Amino acid sequence: MRLSADLRRGLVSGGLITAFSVFASVVPTYIWLQIDPVIRAPDVLLSALVLPMLIAPSCAFYIIRARLRADQLARQNHRLANVDELTGLPNRRAFFAAAQGLQAAAGQNRVFVCAIADIDNFKQVNDTFGHEAGDRVLKTVGGIFRSMTPGSGIIARLGGEEFAMAGVFGDRYAAQVFCEQMVARVAAEAGLAIERQGRLTISLGFCIAAPGETVSTLLSRADHALYQAKLAGKNCALDAEVTWTQRAQAANH
Repeated sequence: MRLSADLRRGLVSGGLITAFSVFASVVPTYIWLQIDPVIRAPDVLLSALVLPMLIAPSCAFYIIRARLRADQLARQNHRLANVDELTGLPNRRAFFAAAQGLQAAAGQNRVFVCAIADIDNFKQVNDTFGHEAGDRVLKTVGGIFRSMTPGSGIIARLGGEEFAMAGVFGDRYAAQVFCEQMVARVAAEAGLAIERQGRLTISLGFCIAAPGETVSTLLSRADHALYQAKLAGKNCALDAEVTWTQRAQAANH
């Protein structure tokens, strides 16, 4: 049976406590025997050895149990603080922490990407099929995104029907392909959440980080691209840079 890291640490602590108890009992007793040789040495040494071995395991048991409980509570607190309860995805707080780390580690030869995705017509799903169906939709979309999370990236639920992705990709094209795959997977699979009574899709906007941009700024640009994706008919992924360029060209004409 493979022991957990917490249990191994607890057992090591218990062993150290036992060893220290024996040492702390035997050494003073040995010194005492040297001073007062009338006492039978074997009996005293046996007592000095046996007593701590009986007492220390009991103390170690309570210490190990307390440590395991503390570690379990710490994990629960970490989950509550960083994981969305409904979907199991990272929450907003965890997203920003991870995204900032990914951006710092992106390097010069790769691109850092942020995206925002929104479930299309989600209010209509709730109104038509009920809030339980809405929760099933969120769980289903969350499960799809969780299975798609890139190795150098994170997908999180920001709140409501809104999700965010941050990741490091080889180039803009690779990022675009990934975002389009997110849209396609939801369109192909998420309808099962409402028993094929309707089609479920998402709209997505993404952007490539420019030097000096913060994650908040990137999400703001991605959100503008998401808005454009909604106007473009939904169920699509749009690049913020392309959409803004197209806007500028349209304005010039």
